[in-house]
Amino acid sequence: MRLIRSFFNRYDPVIFLIVLSLLLWSVVNIYSATFHEYSILYIKQAVYAFIGIVIILLLPSLDYRKILNTAPYLYTIGLILLISVIFFGTTILGAKRWLKLGFFMIQPSEIMKFIIIITVAYILENSKKVSFSEGVKILVISAVPFILIMKQPDLGTAITLLIPVVTILFLANLNKKYIIATVSIIIMSSPFIWEHLKEYQKKRILAFLNPEADPFGTAYHILQSKIAIGSGYIFGKGYLQGTQSKLFFLPEQHTDFIFATIGEEWGFIASFIILSAYLILGLRILYLGSKIKHHGGKYVCYGSGGLITIQAFINIAMTVGLAPVVGITLPFLSYGGSSVVTFSLIIGTVLSIVYTHKKEKLHF
Repeated sequence: MRLIRSFFNRYDPVIFLIVLSLLLWSVVNIYSATFHEYSILYIKQAVYAFIGIVIILLLPSLDYRKILNTAPYLYTIGLILLISVIFFGTTILGAKRWLKLGFFMIQPSEIMKFIIIITVAYILENSKKVSFSEGVKILVISAVPFILIMKQPDLGTAITLLIPVVTILFLANLNKKYIIATVSIIIMSSPFIWEHLKEYQKKRILAFLNPEADPFGTAYHILQSKIAIGSGYIFGKGYLQGTQSKLFFLPEQHTDFIFATIGEEWGFIASFIILSAYLILGLRILYLGSKIKHHGGKYVCYGSGGLITIQAFINIAMTVGLAPVVGITLPFLSYGGSSVVTFSLIIGTVLSIVYTHKKEKLHF
């Protein structure tokens, strides 16, 4: 009993149990989504999940302030990796997003999500309120990787890179007039942004607005995903019994559209539980962040909670036709080593923050 109390004193039980459940659930559902087409993807995902669990277990033993102090070096390494993608990247489905390192590949744009959270928290470590100069500095350090990721092209990941930045700035009491000015500039720049989108990106947005206009082209993903989820009804068709995914109607059923696979086989109840899990996970991290006295740790929690919650919402909204298809993963559930490792680093750092402040009795 004492051992259990000691374990959950080090690892927040709500965060740890939700993430562990999602990782194990991921392996189970990726097997169902791929066994008829790829024989070993679920084994790879099991390895990624194991690595993620190890990261989550080990990081709380490391004082998170040491991680924050490496921010300039992490940011530099992240930019080098993103630039390397331009020259040495591997192209898959028309996008150059991966670096091949021997027997495995990494996606630097995913890892940059963790790095940008650490970097912004490092910049604001001693700030109770974001100053204008700090806001400009953060804008610049965020814009560089954003542009590099857009060149891959990867609109979805580029957008999610900005989610933790916006969350931190908003919760760090950035002067609201700067927020209003930024939003106004984005709105006024929308025609310019539209003109510089890739053709396939424009088609995806148009398909979202009117999917029936091109049901066998750009709207195919959305329509098949909605059919898959809707056909699951309340309790689903049963594990391994999905037809949209098994008969190759549903594209990317193990990555961006893993939620559609789950909805088809497990139904509304399981889908609702997953939605609730992400909401609870994100709110728990934001709540713990509000209790942290040290601003660096507080902002890491804010950025992490915002990223996990909003990225999960965008992915799920995409699969049910409430958002354009932008190609982002469902945290911990979608197939992919870079995504699993990145979010495990984020969770491990959050747990390190919570444990450090419990141990030092700084606020809890």
